[in-house]
Amino acid sequence: MDILPQLLVNALISGSIYALASSGLSLTYGLLKILNFAHGHFMMIGAYAVYFAFHMMGWGWLGSVAFSVGASLLVGWLSLRIFIFPFRTLHPLLPFVTTLTLGTILESAVAMIFGVNVKSISPSASIDSIEIAGIFITPIQIVIIGSAIGLLSLLAFFIHSTAAGRKIRALAQHEHAAESISISSGRTVTMVFLCATLLTAYSGVLVGMETNVQPTMGSSYTIKAFAAMILGGLGNVWGTVAGSFILGLVENLSIGIDFFGYSLPAGYKDAFAFVIILGVLLFRPQGMFGSKLRVA
Repeated sequence: MDILPQLLVNALISGSIYALASSGLSLTYGLLKILNFAHGHFMMIGAYAVYFAFHMMGWGWLGSVAFSVGASLLVGWLSLRIFIFPFRTLHPLLPFVTTLTLGTILESAVAMIFGVNVKSISPSASIDSIEIAGIFITPIQIVIIGSAIGLLSLLAFFIHSTAAGRKIRALAQHEHAAESISISSGRTVTMVFLCATLLTAYSGVLVGMETNVQPTMGSSYTIKAFAAMILGGLGNVWGTVAGSFILGLVENLSIGIDFFGYSLPAGYKDAFAFVIILGVLLFRPQGMFGSKLRVA
């Protein structure tokens, strides 16, 4: 139990990354009513864009981040126009297949360009730990927590206190009724999808700076984003954010605390996303913060 404060801080760090990634997924699901299986791969694109600009092109951090923003927006816009919009009106299952294909294409392209070996984009200064009351934390981890608080607060203000946010909530509630009062579905969906892409790409940059990047990271974080969204309730943005921190807490406590003298290896940490998905779907399919729909 002596390491419990450290585990709680680690859970806050993990939950912050998951919340940034999964909140965008929840937003797009609320509007499009499809599950984007390439969502985690946008994290990979954002991270590798910074790696390319900073380490291979020799640009500074500001230029590298600007390049990552531009690359992420371009990939997000092309993905929406090519892999989602043409198929969402034909059959509700088709975008599942096309986004799975998109994820495979992005992963394969990055592997061919950069190789399959692990890359690091961390500056050496961000690795040195700071001790605060017996808790060790790095500068980049402080940035992760602060970024999550700031960006999610900004997202809350945007959704609940702006005219654009009211349009988003109207479209999520009833698309045809919103369009009947001159709310443009196409423009609003594009705006939300690109915002979600930026949030996810930024979380990928944070992951790359804290640990490392590799082409297969997209699949892992897609599963974790789905686990957080299913735990919080499909389409419930703030339930998804809460689910993200719960997932981070469960992961870190499971590998950090001994159970009757036995502790789980760190390699089993990612498996808890699958366990949460199965458990919630079996016992509470509407999620912890969702409500059952009345059916005839």
